[in-house]
Amino acid sequence: MSDLKYMNLSLDEILQNLNRTKSVIENQEEAICKFRDIILTASNKHTFEKRKKTIFLAGAGRSGFVAKAFAMRLMHLGFYVYVFNETIAPPVQGGDIIIIISKSGKSNSITQIVEDSRIDNVKFLAVCGSTDSELAQKSDARIVIDSLPQRLVNLEDEDIDKFIEFLPKTIMNFERDEEIRKQLEALPRKSVNMADKKIMAQMYALPHEIYGISNIYRPLELILMGTAFELSALVLLDALVAELMEKLNLREKDLKEYHDVLSSAI
Repeated sequence: MSDLKYMNLSLDEILQNLNRTKSVIENQEEAICKFRDIILTASNKHTFEKRKKTIFLAGAGRSGFVAKAFAMRLMHLGFYVYVFNETIAPPVQGGDIIIIISKSGKSNSITQIVEDSRIDNVKFLAVCGSTDSELAQKSDARIVIDSLPQRLVNLEDEDIDKFIEFLPKTIMNFERDEEIRKQLEALPRKSVNMADKKIMAQMYALPHEIYGISNIYRPLELILMGTAFELSALVLLDALVAELMEKLNLREKDLKEYHDVLSSAI
């Protein structure tokens, strides 16, 4: 068995979520087409000489990195694009487009953008995790990515035993505190029944200094927080670029016209 088995399990879980993005296209074709067509109404340097419509993108936390990645691709396509909170971003004007990427749609920065951008004829596009969010309800077009439930795994007994090896040394550090030492010595050497409330109560009651040891008996999360949504959104939006390229009759050589060769040389 590989020493990186939990990394492999995590990757399997990520790939399962990415494979589900195919069903997003199949089940939301009409919504995605509307999403795409609204983007296509924005000004494009390949077809317009003057700015008419600008696209603004926003996302909180890691979703913000996804927003920036998609903004970069839109820039390569020739659109006038800015990311919110960047110092060079101009004000939103009537006719502009705002694309927001947020799993919950509830973060303060995102709701503030929606509230502050109530300008006539501004289009809102959302990539979100639920149709019930306020962001989804207020959007003119939305793509909903419903991630798989987070899966947890219990550590294998042999992995727990590896952690247990340093227990005697840890116990010695508390040799003057008999109560803590007894709790350490009482820790089981095999997996804990996580459904047993009495056992879990003992675990949570451990002093802060040794709480980390109790964590080895708790299930391990294979995908952290919003990772599944963020990676799926990144892949889905990058795939949408091919649709936009076809509609604009562009090819990779055309996109290279807007590629930042100076930064690439650094």
